[in-house]
Amino acid sequence: MALLTALMPHRVRRRIDDWIDARNPRSKTAIELHNRRLYILPTRFGYLYAVMVFVLLLAAINYQNSMAYAMTFMLTALGIISLWQTHRNLLGLSIGLRTPQPVFQGERLNLSFELFNPLRGNRYAVGIQYQQHSPVYARIDAEQHADLTMSLQASRRGRYRPATLTVFTRYPTGLFHAWGLLKYDLPILVYPQPQHDHRLEHRLIDQHSGKQTVDTVDGDDFAGLREHRPGESLRHISWKAYAQGRGMLTKTFQGHASPSLWIDWHDMPAPSVEGKLSQMTALVIQAHQDGRKYGLKLPGTLIEQEAGPAHRAHCLRQLATFRQRDGSADFSPGDDDD
Repeated sequence: MALLTALMPHRVRRRIDDWIDARNPRSKTAIELHNRRLYILPTRFGYLYAVMVFVLLLAAINYQNSMAYAMTFMLTALGIISLWQTHRNLLGLSIGLRTPQPVFQGERLNLSFELFNPLRGNRYAVGIQYQQHSPVYARIDAEQHADLTMSLQASRRGRYRPATLTVFTRYPTGLFHAWGLLKYDLPILVYPQPQHDHRLEHRLIDQHSGKQTVDTVDGDDFAGLREHRPGESLRHISWKAYAQGRGMLTKTFQGHASPSLWIDWHDMPAPSVEGKLSQMTALVIQAHQDGRKYGLKLPGTLIEQEAGPAHRAHCLRQLATFRQRDGSADFSPGDDDD
């Protein structure tokens, strides 16, 4: 297949690519492999097999040997049955991709697939390949689901979408290679790699070693009374003061809260853009673990001080996509080290 593609003129190859793209649009849901999505060609061994059968046919004709004819027809029938079985091994499969969980730069990104076989026959040696990386294989029993996970190296931060995947099989004889294209419209998010600078963390995170004292209706230490505000719970009212004719007063207590924090681009000592983003990522993680309110200051972007998992995800997403030109680019994994 690669040899045929290399020999084609550029214009012809472009037209074929456009035709294939039109037949395989991107999808947010599972993709069903029907006839219009499947392609099949002989393998190298399949071409060699066809040459061998042709030579055997010439020998049978030349020598008028009935056994040679029988062998030729039997091998031809085997090739035809193999063609049908290889195509059938993919036909009707439904393959869905779960939305990938965000990872940090340098970590492994897992693509989790769910395959469903609606027919009564089992499917064997079904492979899924991402670009030129090693494929993963699955067996799907009749009328059953199967899970398949592919692990890729996340080498660059940013927001991406999956590149075109290939689902293929050569079962049962290896004479034919049947394949289909899987194109999903799902986000892949790679956060900057956290770069911990302990001096920076001490200066920003631990700049207030104590706690701030705040007045609240809940707490441990009684702080006094104040005028009751409409909408406050009646259980906080001082009924003793009300009985004394002092009016509706609310009990207040002293509580403690961690000081808020600004994570500022201009405070990062790293000289490069990626270094600053990595340091800010580490500070966001540390502030979230400490339970602090924190905000983010990036050139052209200000995220107000908040706390919680949603705020952490929002800040990390802004760091991941900082100055990224194309948020719909295909995800290109790094080379595997193992």
